[in-house]
Amino acid sequence: MKTNIFYALSFLSFLILVLGSCTKEAGLTPTENLGFQSLFGPQADASVEEKKLFEKYNVWVRMDFKDSKEVYNSYLGQDVNNARFPAQKVDMDQRQSAYLYMDTLLSNVSQSYGKQLMPNEVFFVKTYGHPAWGYQFYVVARNRLAFVWPNQTYGAQPVVDAKNHYYIDSALTKEVWNNLSKMIGERITEEIPGFEKIGKPYDGGTAFNKIRDQFFIDRDLEKRNSDWQRMADQGGYLDPYASFSFKDEYAAFFKLLLLESFDNINENYLKGNVMRKQKYDLFVKYFKDKYNWDIQAAGNKYRRKLNSFH
Repeated sequence: MKTNIFYALSFLSFLILVLGSCTKEAGLTPTENLGFQSLFGPQADASVEEKKLFEKYNVWVRMDFKDSKEVYNSYLGQDVNNARFPAQKVDMDQRQSAYLYMDTLLSNVSQSYGKQLMPNEVFFVKTYGHPAWGYQFYVVARNRLAFVWPNQTYGAQPVVDAKNHYYIDSALTKEVWNNLSKMIGERITEEIPGFEKIGKPYDGGTAFNKIRDQFFIDRDLEKRNSDWQRMADQGGYLDPYASFSFKDEYAAFFKLLLLESFDNINENYLKGNVMRKQKYDLFVKYFKDKYNWDIQAAGNKYRRKLNSFH
């Protein structure tokens, strides 16, 4: 008993000495002081491009792995179904174009927003899932996007001008942001104050599904689409799918503003709908106030550069 008390007091004294010697300015750093290696982020032998992107945007753009299981197992989740099919590494002559693509994509996002809400891992691979019907993109939990490169998304173009491929290949870029915006929608920690009060409350898809189910009865595609659009217009939603939840509409606005000019957004979504215009104004103001980011400027730039290549 005395021995146990002695060891306990000795350990307590050691803790007091260690903690007492630490200040906020000169705290212990595990890697430097204790020799621990950071588990998340590029390792010492990683490529220069990988390290630069992580340092600048806090996004780990990965391409190397010792075992394909590393691709399917993220820090926050696992993909046990596709782990049966070994992923292949991106060919060496294709890697630079992938790094350039991600650097261009991330340069259109404010660093403040990127470090707070962007998914932290983009894992580029040559194949993902079954070799005959695998995926071009696959989300593992809320933090990792598996990205096949070169990508064969429907309508995607071959990489000819790697530096500008983000702006040239609109089909690919739209699909990338379709995945990323949904992931970000799941990662947001707060709603925009007053946003949901504009228009009808979200209903979890009740109205949307009612119209969908009616289509299975009458098979009238034109009626289904017009009913969905009317529902969105009358409810003040950006589109019919945005009626499900705030996160769905957040993702929809986020992707739209990043990839479209204000003139086109105003013409196709805002003109004639006061509620959607109010939501748009509030969304843009929120991003400026909270992240010091003019997100619409990114969309204007994208549309301008896209038009210049077509």
